[in-house]
Amino acid sequence: MKNARLNAAIEERLNRIHEDKKQLVEAWNPYLKVVEAHFTKQGKEITSYEKMQIAQCLENSVLEGGMRNRSRLFETTYSDNITFLGVQLPVIAALLPSLVLNEIAIVQALDRRTGAIFYLDVKTGQAKGSLASGSTLIGSKTGHATGDAAMRYASELVYGEALTDADVCTGTLSYKPLRAGTLIITDGVSTFTANGSGVMVPDDSTLSNGTINITTGVYSVTFVGRAAVPTAAYQYVYEKQTAGVPEVDVTLTSETISALDFPLRAKYSMGAAIDLEKAHGLILENELIKYLAGEIRFEIDHYGIEQIVAAAEGTGAADTAGTFDAGIGTEREWVWHKFRFLDIIEKASNNIFAKTLRGQASYIICGNNAARLVRQLKPNFVEAPGIATITPTGPYKLGTLDGRIVIQDPFLSTNKFYVGHKGDGLLMAGLVYAPYIPLFSTPTLITSDMNAQKGFLSAAGFKRVNDGFYTYGQVSNMQ
Repeated sequence: MKNARLNAAIEERLNRIHEDKKQLVEAWNPYLKVVEAHFTKQGKEITSYEKMQIAQCLENSVLEGGMRNRSRLFETTYSDNITFLGVQLPVIAALLPSLVLNEIAIVQALDRRTGAIFYLDVKTGQAKGSLASGSTLIGSKTGHATGDAAMRYASELVYGEALTDADVCTGTLSYKPLRAGTLIITDGVSTFTANGSGVMVPDDSTLSNGTINITTGVYSVTFVGRAAVPTAAYQYVYEKQTAGVPEVDVTLTSETISALDFPLRAKYSMGAAIDLEKAHGLILENELIKYLAGEIRFEIDHYGIEQIVAAAEGTGAADTAGTFDAGIGTEREWVWHKFRFLDIIEKASNNIFAKTLRGQASYIICGNNAARLVRQLKPNFVEAPGIATITPTGPYKLGTLDGRIVIQDPFLSTNKFYVGHKGDGLLMAGLVYAPYIPLFSTPTLITSDMNAQKGFLSAAGFKRVNDGFYTYGQVSNMQ
């Protein structure tokens, strides 16, 4: 009864959260339509989940700025004229592909300045074989457990069950009844194998036969100076066994994440603003917003990339991919030699898989020389749509290489490249990017000396979850 009440309370709370998010989306729907239209023109779509995240960020901007009237969130923006939103869109739509971080990190908007990031862990609910109760099977920070016992936990196979530590080794197996002829007992040197008729036959003729009762699980074998603690491997009849079907416990652990502020202030003279509008028809304030929003966007993107660089070069990362020598030697033609770089990327991907046992490379971040090499690997490399019209001022999406997203970052060491796995959700992530305020701008203040000033603020949290999702390499001898 107590569990039923608890489950009902949890379900009610989850339904309430979902309803609150739905109402938030409806309240911000006029702005979300502008966001959606903006990206539709670029051939991109936003999901209902992304709409919820954007709505939460817009709500945060209102609350943080102390404003309650949504129609005045942005200066000169009204409920019937909200196209001005497009000026601030690159940062406001922070959950969409306008930020490089959306391609390489799991995104979850914060609903308060300090929140929590949750990690999913699957643990054994009972001992089985060499696995103790509470052992991690799958961990968000460690990947899948290794070893026969871990890889066979959800089966009727038992591996590495520790037995009585004595030469005369007798006792009762944990799981029974056994399937006849499946039991093997060993100390690492001598081995006893069940013959299917209740007899344990040694591989050493100097040892005596042992016994096994497949119904009760009672065993008896005798070693002469055992080499180590004897262990058993066997198969049991799970539908009749007495220890219970192996179970798992799913647990959530959390760590605190706090938003980091990105503030900027712009100053300009009213005379300059008037001259610019007369000469070129440009409104200086709007141009400042575009520029400063782009600067904040760049800093957020690169701060996230710096987290990945630190993870990839740290002690918890997957093995390095090594160096690709781009030099042209004897009997080596560049037109073919350069494609050997693809094998380096596959090596990096497999290193991530070997480290985590559950993730392969999904993106590559390149310095300029490494990006130059990648761009020559057509048809394996496919340019991002409209790449020729982009004027990058920082990290940007270059295209894809064998389906993996390629990011070029001119601020990285020119010959280096970083390979990573994004993760398939918040509970299984390499890096979490948690926007709090996408972009907030203060009203323009004009002082008596006819100078104007305007403030901008963005805030977001960052959290590295699993450094094993990252590795790096470099190219050399690029001419």
